[in-house]
Amino acid sequence: MTKLINSIAAVIVAVAVSHTGVVAASARDDGSAKQSKARQANKAANKDHKEAIKDDVKGDRRDLKQDQAELKRLRGDLKVAEDTGDRSRAARDRDAIRNLEAHMRGDRVEIAQDKAEGKAIGKGPKKSR
Repeated sequence: MTKLINSIAAVIVAVAVSHTGVVAASARDDGSAKQSKARQANKAANKDHKEAIKDDVKGDRRDLKQDQAELKRLRGDLKVAEDTGDRSRAARDRDAIRNLEAHMRGDRVEIAQDKAEGKAIGKGPKKSR
């Protein structure tokens, strides 16, 4: 009697294992199709984000060039103020130069960070096989 029960249990377990294997395989197939669609959508979003970052970097570079022109003008004004002996104007120009240089340093760091972020987009962790 126990042999009969054991053999029935073995048949039930074998059927269950083979059935779950088929279900698991079909689930994998469905999941990979969903994953590929998700990957395509993610790539499109990453491309749009990269373009936005490129535009930001271009705008930041333009601002930096304008700041450099302003700095050149301020240095000229400072030289004129020193030549004429106008201490208050020279002090004001020095402060403006100092503030503008600090602002430009921050802009350069921001541009570098944006470039790094643009390069890192879409590069997930390395896949191991």
